[in-house]
Amino acid sequence: MMPVPLVALVAAIAAAAFGVAIAILLRWFSVRHTGRLARLSRVEFVEMFLFVEPSRFVSINAIALAVLPALTFFSLGGASALVVAALVLAAPVSLYRRLRARRRKALQRQLADVAATIATGLRAGLGLAQALEQVVRHQPRPISQEFALALREHRLGTPLEVALGDLARRANSSDFDMLVATLGIARDLGGGLAEALDRLAVAVRRRVGMEDRIAALTAQGRLQGLIMALLPLGLGAVLYGMQPDAMRAVLDTPIGWAGIAVVALLEISGWLLIRRIVAIRI
Repeated sequence: MMPVPLVALVAAIAAAAFGVAIAILLRWFSVRHTGRLARLSRVEFVEMFLFVEPSRFVSINAIALAVLPALTFFSLGGASALVVAALVLAAPVSLYRRLRARRRKALQRQLADVAATIATGLRAGLGLAQALEQVVRHQPRPISQEFALALREHRLGTPLEVALGDLARRANSSDFDMLVATLGIARDLGGGLAEALDRLAVAVRRRVGMEDRIAALTAQGRLQGLIMALLPLGLGAVLYGMQPDAMRAVLDTPIGWAGIAVVALLEISGWLLIRRIVAIRI
């Protein structure tokens, strides 16, 4: 049998090693998370014409990560604080993805008007670059911002087809790829570019109309998935108000944490499954 001092020494060394490992892991995660936030503010948000100072963006997220989980811990317990901390860590990326999806949808809806505007300018005797200028002047954001950037790149020496290709890459849409391909083919081979753009505008309008119809038909399924995901949270809040002592046992014990984890896993799986069922692509 090992002497008590030796056992204490081994336990102290093991605890110190564990603490060092946790500190290294936290430092690595902090550096990685800070770098990700800085890239979001310098690259991804800038591509959407949202300009946020990286240091300020990181500071806001750090303050939220320090304050919100602490308040949750003192009011609802440790499990809820961990959930809030995870949400705060994931919030910047989720915000970026949501804004990018909204911007992409707005660009998709404005593309038909852009094609019609370019076709009208070409019929009026304007060159392609001048017709694109009409898009910048007369179309709303965000499509005017994207074409203004493409024309600015062209004035600085970038070939127009390359600048338009960069625009299509930022838009991340097959319809924008088709627009760029139409402009490039007509410019190289000649032909009725205005008529081709009119046909493209009609096709885009039909696609947008079909997407709106599908969204209306699947709205009930999306609402059911949202209600199913939020119902356990509402039920838990009601039970906490009615039986706070019993709910504290759920929030403050390992068995309760395991039950919450299982319920959260099942709810997320069901929500993702419903989203996959109602997500119809055309």
